[in-house]
Amino acid sequence: MLWYAGLVCSVLLFSCAGSPNPQGSVPLDQDFLNFSPVEEEKNELIFIGVAGVRMNRQEAIDLALEDAARRVAFFQRVSGEVLHRVEIGTGFLDYRSEHEATLHYDNEGYGNYREALEFDPEQDVWIEHQAVFVRTRYRASQSLPIKHRYAAKTERPQWVDNPPKRISGFWVGVGFAGPRLYHKDTVIASYENAVFSIIESISNTVTSKVESVQDSRGAFSSFSAVNSNEVKASGTLGSFYVLETWTDPLNKAVWTLAIAEAR
Repeated sequence: MLWYAGLVCSVLLFSCAGSPNPQGSVPLDQDFLNFSPVEEEKNELIFIGVAGVRMNRQEAIDLALEDAARRVAFFQRVSGEVLHRVEIGTGFLDYRSEHEATLHYDNEGYGNYREALEFDPEQDVWIEHQAVFVRTRYRASQSLPIKHRYAAKTERPQWVDNPPKRISGFWVGVGFAGPRLYHKDTVIASYENAVFSIIESISNTVTSKVESVQDSRGAFSSFSAVNSNEVKASGTLGSFYVLETWTDPLNKAVWTLAIAEAR
């Protein structure tokens, strides 16, 4: 129980260090997570970074700013590959599944975007689910015209089950992540999966085949069939931008609605 007591103490210390008091403030899963561009004529976009709670408030904020800078790098350019493979045989235990996913972005230079991020340490920092969120503003080189109405609500959004195919001409993806040990990892996995969702929507190859396998180990030869299904997708995105996120209040799973253009 020592780790639990330490975690509670870290949350209390962080909260007393100047972060907004959740009581009387706007809930995190409402207006705080409104990613709508602040001023379109200034090309100002919203990037919210997340980190785990730390004993040192500034350390947690710095880590959240790094995540926000990483999201800016995704906005500039991100590519990925996805592979789903399922093999089903005739035997009772003849089942095998495989999933591989890889992201490519400026993982060495994305920290440079951090200097361009603006935020108010008194108003743009929030703690919830033992995670620290920092809301930042970034002035992009070009505008991002989005016709999407953000609806602040706590109930399950419609786009979770019925996402639109396009928003303002951009491809749309919904990333889902089941609850991890640390909520910040769930949030990060969710927006990463939104990247893969868009890539799979843009381009994928489906392969299905049945193979016969001979087994000669016994006194008699036998044949069995293996049904193999494979889905591959790869692509490069630009202007990847999160529009909304929603956290299930029951199990803390996270959905992310994002847009991007194909490159």
